[in-house]
Amino acid sequence: MAPSTTRRGLLAGTASLLALPALAQGSFPDKPIRIIVPFPPGGGTDNQARAFADALAREMPQRVIVDNRAGAGGNIGVEAAARSPADGYTLLATGPNIINTRYLIKDTPFRWERDFDTLGLMFASPNVLVVHPSVPASTVPEFIAHLKANPGKLNFASAGAGGSIHLSGELFMSMTGTQMTHVPYRGDALARTDLTNGNVQVMFNTLVTSVQPIRAGQWRGLAVTGDQRSSSLPELPTVAEAGVPGFSVISWMGLFAPKGIPAEAVAKIREGFDKVFANPTNRAEFEQKFSVDTIPSSPAQHLAFMQAEERKWAPILSRFEPA
Repeated sequence: MAPSTTRRGLLAGTASLLALPALAQGSFPDKPIRIIVPFPPGGGTDNQARAFADALAREMPQRVIVDNRAGAGGNIGVEAAARSPADGYTLLATGPNIINTRYLIKDTPFRWERDFDTLGLMFASPNVLVVHPSVPASTVPEFIAHLKANPGKLNFASAGAGGSIHLSGELFMSMTGTQMTHVPYRGDALARTDLTNGNVQVMFNTLVTSVQPIRAGQWRGLAVTGDQRSSSLPELPTVAEAGVPGFSVISWMGLFAPKGIPAEAVAKIREGFDKVFANPTNRAEFEQKFSVDTIPSSPAQHLAFMQAEERKWAPILSRFEPA
């Protein structure tokens, strides 16, 4: 009887193994991967995410699809990602808004540290302080003087509360003792259009989408927000260099997943991620097309960066009453 019992046990065990989901059998991914972008098509985050998704798809056995979920300063898309199954098939590509909107928008339903795993940083770039040509300032000191003479009268545009474009403006006002009115848009493309038309006067815009309007005379560039000048606009000083010591803001993008995705999914995604950024052709394309630095990092490095960013911005953001 013992051999028969053993045989039945082995058969039961085999049946259980056959019933395991595909992921456990080592077949991830067996369907397309979706990357949620919490901003509209055509903006800097969207364009960079699409380029990354195309490159990642070349390294994976399945398609990688970008899904734009815009609105509420990025909250709609981030919440959609947080509520998605933690199976590796839904990822999120976003930047500072995932940290900062909790301080700016009442009842923000997600917390990055609770709801997401960090998979890796991808891109970083300074923003550019640009003004409409009607603003009587060609340098940062002239701009500060104009703001102090006209407190609250100039509007500065952003792609939504909590992103680096918005935070650049808030930090600038805090460090210079000036006042502007923040006008958030559903994405930076709409904000850029209103800046060109003169409906808003100021923006700390992404570098890649600032070069052409500055060269065309549609906007006037005053400074870049990073720690060093940009090769794309070498004539512009940094904000710190131009008279606001210690000012530094970068726009960055990272890859996230809903908390608790299987280790195998992380390994396969990271395998593709590493191949994307190990390819010099990909890196050159990203850097030249988007005027960014490629900063591929490990999940642990990404996590440490996020924690440092929150420590940096929380004291400033905590001064605001959530809307």
